Amino acid sequence: MIKIKHFALIPALLLLSSGCVKRQPETVIEVNSNNNPNTIPLATTYPMPSQPTTTYPSTPSVTPTYPTPPIVVIDTQPQYIPQRTPYLRGAYASNYKLKQIINNMASKYNLDRYELNAIFSTVNRDTVALDKYGVYKRRKPTKEKASQPGSWSKYRAQFVNPSHIRKGVQFWRENANWLNMAAYKYGVDPAYIVGILGVETNFGGFTGKHSVLDALTTLALEYKKRSKFFTSELENYILLTKEQKIHPQAIKGSYAGAFGLAQFMPSSFREYAVDLNGDGKTNLFDPADAIGSIANYFRAKGKWNPRIPVAMKVYYNKKRFYGIPTGFKTSYSQRYLYKLGMRPSSNFYGYKGPVSLIKLSKYDRDELWWGTPNFRAITRYNPKDYYAMAVHQLGQEIKKAVYGR
Repeated sequence: MIKIKHFALIPALLLLSSGCVKRQPETVIEVNSNNNPNTIPLATTYPMPSQPTTTYPSTPSVTPTYPTPPIVVIDTQPQYIPQRTPYLRGAYASNYKLKQIINNMASKYNLDRYELNAIFSTVNRDTVALDKYGVYKRRKPTKEKASQPGSWSKYRAQFVNPSHIRKGVQFWRENANWLNMAAYKYGVDPAYIVGILGVETNFGGFTGKHSVLDALTTLALEYKKRSKFFTSELENYILLTKEQKIHPQAIKGSYAGAFGLAQFMPSSFREYAVDLNGDGKTNLFDPADAIGSIANYFRAKGKWNPRIPVAMKVYYNKKRFYGIPTGFKTSYSQRYLYKLGMRPSSNFYGYKGPVSLIKLSKYDRDELWWGTPNFRAITRYNPKDYYAMAVHQLGQEIKKAVYGR
């Protein structure tokens, strides 16, 4: 019996022997967690880079402790060793497109074709993923949800609520060290890191139960509209598991194939995930690495600018707004929007640059906001106005609760 400690990426919640995945008898793996009682010493609070949107007081008065990420000890009979077979079996055994993917990956990345056959023979068709994307549903054209009166009010209530704010405050206090470290290193306001974690997984409360391999394979083969995207993510996932030396059926995530507290897709993990706590492994199920990875993603892909604000509410004298196009992709000068009758709710921290015009549909009126390039940076995570605004407002509400102002 072989024991492996410090298993990269996968946390104690790996459930390799459960779920809908069919296993070959010789590759069944049991997972036993062995928590390390040591604690991570509280690091010195890092000075914050100057940012017009916030001022960072000293770390909150509550002194947090930081539990060491659990060490997973895996007892295998035998230890996971890639299997090989000349035959493709399982749910997609006769799928020509999957055989093409296998052949392409074998040639492109110099992978063992027989090993890929064995991996994809374990795949089960993820019908929930197909349903979520409406792959086989015939839908009647409907009015765009974001344009319906009250759509923002309904959306906001899912995330900016007392429960999320309370959990966010607790998460901030428990991980203040890592949030300050990420802010110092990457220049990203901790409020937006916490906002992402709250909207994505409710601070780790739900990271997904789908086999990432099953979901990505199913969508790559059957979701024709986005087959190219999911095929690319599937390739990145196979490469990721080989780099991390883990079984491809090990990771559980969303029906779209995202995983961890930060809900990164495989390509984002390979490009932007970081080992913030310096323990020698990058694990997005660990708060420290999730925090650092989000900050790195904002800076590297979103081009986050720590010297400008994110968004500001503006006043408008009519209940509904139909004048000009709205959305994070728009760009207007502030002078032009002034001429249309909009008035800022503050001095916008001195920012005078171009802004996007964001419309939020409430039950009684439309609410208008101006967004800076940092607002657009949030949409690199999810290209939706409502999503980015929920991250902004949740993060700010949590920050107010943490610092009492």
